[in-house]
Amino acid sequence: MLYYLVRPVARYVLRYYYRHIDLAGLEHIPPEAAVILASNHPTAFIEPCILACFQPRSLHFLARGDLYKNKLAIRVLRALHILPVYRMQDGGYGKLTENYATFEACYKVLSRRRALMILAEGRCINEKRLRPLKKGTARIALGALDRDTTLPEVYIVPVGVNFVAAERVRSTVMIRCGKPLLASQYLQTYRENEAMGLRALTEDLREALSEHVLQLPAAADDALYEAHLQLVRNELPPLSRSVTHGGVQLATELAVVASGRPDERVLTYTQRLQHLGITDRDLLTSGATEPMPWLAFLALFLLIPQLPLWLIAEIIALGGPRTVEFYSPVRFAAVAVGTVVSLLALLVLSWAGKLYFALSLLLNNWSLRQLEAWRQWRGRRRAQQLDPELRAELLTLRQDLL
Repeated sequence: MLYYLVRPVARYVLRYYYRHIDLAGLEHIPPEAAVILASNHPTAFIEPCILACFQPRSLHFLARGDLYKNKLAIRVLRALHILPVYRMQDGGYGKLTENYATFEACYKVLSRRRALMILAEGRCINEKRLRPLKKGTARIALGALDRDTTLPEVYIVPVGVNFVAAERVRSTVMIRCGKPLLASQYLQTYRENEAMGLRALTEDLREALSEHVLQLPAAADDALYEAHLQLVRNELPPLSRSVTHGGVQLATELAVVASGRPDERVLTYTQRLQHLGITDRDLLTSGATEPMPWLAFLALFLLIPQLPLWLIAEIIALGGPRTVEFYSPVRFAAVAVGTVVSLLALLVLSWAGKLYFALSLLLNNWSLRQLEAWRQWRGRRRAQQLDPELRAELLTLRQDLL
């Protein structure tokens, strides 16, 4: 029950926490069959939240066993369909043996033709590369088929999760589901030689998943590729909806990375724009019309009731692990919980206050877009005020870089 109560709240917050969420390939998730969504793992728990909220199937998840600290935590996590996976550091060999119960629970989930999401890398690191996969996904899929002879198939859907900037609010998330692997094709090998069957399925899964994960060639080149990718993103038409399913941006970025190392001058170009106090998008769209100022003031007025919530969420996030992998997820969770708690204000406010607060909640995404449009217009004005020769030089350089 708790899962179905939390999901609409998380969906509501995610729609404005990120400016754009694109989920492509959802047609590859069978609607009524045993399915494992095998994903990479760039953040602590944002990607499971997005998949739970924006695809139709109810999901079960695996999470670190150290979250199961007391009876209340156990009850809450189980109500959210979260099963524990213990590591040696969570309590030694004794805790590791408890994973057998988790495997049994996963087998039951699949035997009931339900969906399970597994973060296949097994370790949370925010980088634009795919790391070696653990064998747990293959072990659960083949174990379920081997134990339940009435189970015809376990579909393993590779899910590539890609963040433009995982640590930032109002960023972009690109998720793409690939064609599923059929676990039954590896079952005979698994029965004859368990290690060989697990290895074959894991290697094929990594190859399938790599097609949907943005992978920069070397850590030393990250800044260069990111700067070039930003120019390419600015070429794409803006989207008015917060959630889409086209996959255009991810396909474009994958093609850019596959095309080879960008021109080194892209960093020089970006640094020049920073020195001038403008962005590439400001320069590219300097002829745009001015938005209506009163809309920005209205948007700011509507967002005022939510400012204390975001301040508290920021304080909570800063008090936790200060890593990209955990900072943004903790802040998101604090905003989601705070949103639910703040609804209690409707019990004590006057009718005018209730109307104001309700409009603030309902129109927050619109309000954020209005403020962003105003800020972008100010940037475009600065770009328009550049010396015409300098602006023409920058635009020519930009065209050469693309």
